[in-house]
Amino acid sequence: MSTSQIWTTVKDELRARREARERAAALRADLAHYRTPAEIDDLLAAVDQQEGPEADLIRSVLSDNLRAWQARVSA
Repeated sequence: MSTSQIWTTVKDELRARREARERAAALRADLAHYRTPAEIDDLLAAVDQQEGPEADLIRSVLSDNLRAWQARVSA
């Protein structure tokens, strides 16, 4: 593999990672509106049968939102 090909591959990988971070940040912003346990449970039920990295990310973000809600309530 030539230096040019390696450089192109590295740039492509960095671009893909940056785009993935941007999509994750946008998803986190969209899901920030789901804050109460009832709202979070409703959305978790909707993604319950879904599989894949996006569904996993949604569940992770909603879990974070639920922990944040619990921290606010217990404070």
